[in-house]
Amino acid sequence: MIDDPFVLAIIRGNPRVYGQALHITPRISDHQRPRYDPSNLVIFRAQHDHHNTIDDAVHNLGDKTATAEVHRWRNLMIRRAKIERELKKVLQETCDIGEEQEQVQARMESADLLARLDNSAVGIPFERHGHHD
Repeated sequence: MIDDPFVLAIIRGNPRVYGQALHITPRISDHQRPRYDPSNLVIFRAQHDHHNTIDDAVHNLGDKTATAEVHRWRNLMIRRAKIERELKKVLQETCDIGEEQEQVQARMESADLLARLDNSAVGIPFERHGHHD
């Protein structure tokens, strides 16, 4: 099954093929709809201990739209976890770069690089905030 299940349909006598996302059919009105705690939906994780039992139970409902929604939920969880891992890696790299920049800046300050450039590079516009002579 693809990540985002959809259905294709044709109308008799019409050569066009129609496609639409496959979603579960509501069984109760919106104001009666229960609100699930997201922590209860972890049973649909691909790595859940009872993954096969849950899949069999959903399949046994005989509702392909329920199977599609569980599949869609599972794939979204996987994608989200992947993005969160990538984000964590990017944030760590950003932090590492910031720390390294501070070290380089401290060495440049210790060498008083801007003052040395100011004395030897005529015509370069400097903003020398915080410089002490």
